[in-house]
Amino acid sequence: MRKKLTIVNVEGVVVEDPENLRALIRDFAAIEGLKLFVHGEGTMASMVAEKMGITIRQTNDGRDIIDDRVMDLVTMVYGGLVNKRLVAIMQWRGLNALGLTGVDLNLVQSTKVPIRPVNVGRVGTVRRVNSTMLIKLLEENVVPVIAPLTHDGKGNLLNGDVKMFAYEIAQTLTSTYDVNVINVLGEENGVLANEKNPNSVIPVLRRAQYKSMCESGDINPAAYPDINNAFSAIDHGVKEVVLINSARFSDLTSGTHIK
Repeated sequence: MRKKLTIVNVEGVVVEDPENLRALIRDFAAIEGLKLFVHGEGTMASMVAEKMGITIRQTNDGRDIIDDRVMDLVTMVYGGLVNKRLVAIMQWRGLNALGLTGVDLNLVQSTKVPIRPVNVGRVGTVRRVNSTMLIKLLEENVVPVIAPLTHDGKGNLLNGDVKMFAYEIAQTLTSTYDVNVINVLGEENGVLANEKNPNSVIPVLRRAQYKSMCESGDINPAAYPDINNAFSAIDHGVKEVVLINSARFSDLTSGTHIK
């Protein structure tokens, strides 16, 4: 029988609330089987940037532009403060956690995003995941805690998308494990049947239903990227993706289960 692996992907805003974060890690520790944790950093980088007099410019569509100074900053915040804070709480909860980035152990190599049509700077898209090393860590009951920093294999650091990091890692490990992904949301409770009603969570969402709801306009287009990425992960062997609010993480039957 294949082992189960749960990959928890946490949006940055969740890691900013110490009390909420401790509760989340408590519930994460209670999940049975092998575990892996991917995290963002929320607005913390912007707060540190302001104190350091660094301006984080944005594209017209709201994406951060990662120039050299901002790359240094997110490396310090992602790979340093936030990552080690998470590891410390996990150790307190009895987990043998290891803080990493995609650079460490050559876990994730990426290709720099082309400068056209928009130059977002030092941002990478995942090219290769070192599944062999991740499997070695997992089989030693190590809990990898991974910040979405990566490199191009030529000595250059790149910033990665936290959600895509988790999905790319998950898809690579499906050849060895039964993989579930839990995407912990900051404010949303899951996929809503009625965007005006935050409690109208769709408990199980399958592709045919999703397609029908898109055609009828019943799903907020802002949710499309998250849902499309989840179905892509399913297509690549992931068993299930759960979209769930951090406040309800203790009850993994809640949220939206995409299958």
